[in-house]
Amino acid sequence: MLRILALICTIAACAVLAFGLLRPAPAVVVAEAPLATAQSSPSAEPTLAPPTATTALAANATPSAVAHRRSIHPPQPTTQPLSARFQAQPGDRVTLVAPGVFHLRRISADPLRINVLLFDLQKPGFRVGVALNEGGLTGRQRTSNLAVQYAALAAVNGDLFSDNGLPQGLTIIDGRVVTAPKHRATFAWRASGEPFIGYFTDEWTWQAEVRAGPAVHPLTLLNTPCPQGQICMFNDFSASVPAREGDIKVLLDNMGTVIDVLAGQRVKISPGRRVLQGSGAGATWLREHATLGERLDITIGTDPALSDFSYAISGGPIILRNGEFVADCLCALRDCSATARPSARLLCEDFSTDWKIKHYDWVRMPRTGIGFDAARQTLIVAVADGYQPGYSRGITQAEFAALLREFGAYSAMELDGGGSATMWLDGRVVNRPPPEYGERYVANALLFYRDPPLPAPRATNRK
Repeated sequence: MLRILALICTIAACAVLAFGLLRPAPAVVVAEAPLATAQSSPSAEPTLAPPTATTALAANATPSAVAHRRSIHPPQPTTQPLSARFQAQPGDRVTLVAPGVFHLRRISADPLRINVLLFDLQKPGFRVGVALNEGGLTGRQRTSNLAVQYAALAAVNGDLFSDNGLPQGLTIIDGRVVTAPKHRATFAWRASGEPFIGYFTDEWTWQAEVRAGPAVHPLTLLNTPCPQGQICMFNDFSASVPAREGDIKVLLDNMGTVIDVLAGQRVKISPGRRVLQGSGAGATWLREHATLGERLDITIGTDPALSDFSYAISGGPIILRNGEFVADCLCALRDCSATARPSARLLCEDFSTDWKIKHYDWVRMPRTGIGFDAARQTLIVAVADGYQPGYSRGITQAEFAALLREFGAYSAMELDGGGSATMWLDGRVVNRPPPEYGERYVANALLFYRDPPLPAPRATNRK
């Protein structure tokens, strides 16, 4: 009980600090002003105070820690211009970057340096994108280079990534799925043009299967090294499937018809083709049921359906739900064995307890986040610098949630943070990643566009 009380006090103290630090003040808006240039100052190696044993090991079981997909009924849209939907604080530098796009730069006395982008979703011509290096899973690239590759107006870093540079959660590009979802916060853009923040599965991967007549086998992952004994799928976002002793690879056309069955060797993937790879029991199933010229049916179950979305990029965790700060629990999905309450029955975002202890609320660090208001009229994107004593101290989750809410966010989540936190705008990086790292190479980036309005049609004289 004492441990739980200590954790609650810790979170409450962070929340109080956040609201005191980031509360709105009288507006000072500089429209059409040049972008403010940060003053450089010496930085030191980051020194993060670790959480106490009490806060680190508590399972953090609160009602808000459990994921919910309840419907949100937003208020009726308003006709307020974007400039009237937020208040700047004294000293803020606010620039109108493009119609319906504001950039705000803030430096607090601590010091804490933040950059915020505000996009008016009611203005025509706004769109988002998700970028991979050279359009495929070819390795990591800097956010700035991805923005230039894809001619974006603005960009921020995206998902967390593995040692080999693969995104760790769901990625969708142009309606095509690149990597499978986990139970981690995901920002997605509906084909209908609305933002979404939430989850696509309550498990560590999607619910998918491959079927040959009545025979069925789970389909575990997409474009990711396949666990032993499983069947996984690869599409043309991967250039090839590497050789693996004892595996079976089944090459499918775009209709799911088997056009080749191979053992062990590396397989290149042509546009429109897919490859199923199985090892152990998975290889046995493919050997018995994949027949040349016959069709294998693949079904994928997520909630909501992946087909409803044009773009998606994962990160985590969710930090604002229904306008309130959310403290994710410390279990790894449903595994609470590393906490002080190993029997707790919770559904938490799928990060390890150790990772959460190093990144969650009590830690001041660089963070990247995204959110939108209840009416889905304003998209808010923020990056807070950190790991640089004397230049920018970093920000806690509660402070970051309060910052996003200050600008109208009703739902919000984090993307990858730490040394990856980067914001690129109109030709340059506007925040300062830790100098000892420089701008980090990342797995993917979230892109933002404001297309110019179409010219008015010419009048014609008809006789």
